[in-house]
Amino acid sequence: MKGLFGYVVSVTEDTAKVQTIIDPSNSVSASLSETEDSIICKGSLENKKIKATYIPTNANISEDESIETSGMGGIYPKGIIIGKVKEIIETLNPLDRYVWIEPAVDFEKVETVLVITN
Repeated sequence: MKGLFGYVVSVTEDTAKVQTIIDPSNSVSASLSETEDSIICKGSLENKKIKATYIPTNANISEDESIETSGMGGIYPKGIIIGKVKEIIETLNPLDRYVWIEPAVDFEKVETVLVITN
């Protein structure tokens, strides 16, 4: 499956260094595909999944729902697939609930990355 890999943080004449979306220091402004509710996605290297937080309390989330970039923040354009919801974690405080997202990109099998320049 094709989807968001990350963004270029530095370049040389022959290479580009990319920070992946599963990097814990990377956050992505995203939205739920069905309701367009805004969420924040943050990487996790320990399980190679993405943790989505700041989910509106009235947002209805379902497993296998697609998550895509929201276009906010100025780094990623709107509509790039990030992945699908794999697990919804409800907490005692509804403001603290979060979901685990399975990235659309299989980072173990990446051979080629397309760099969008415009």
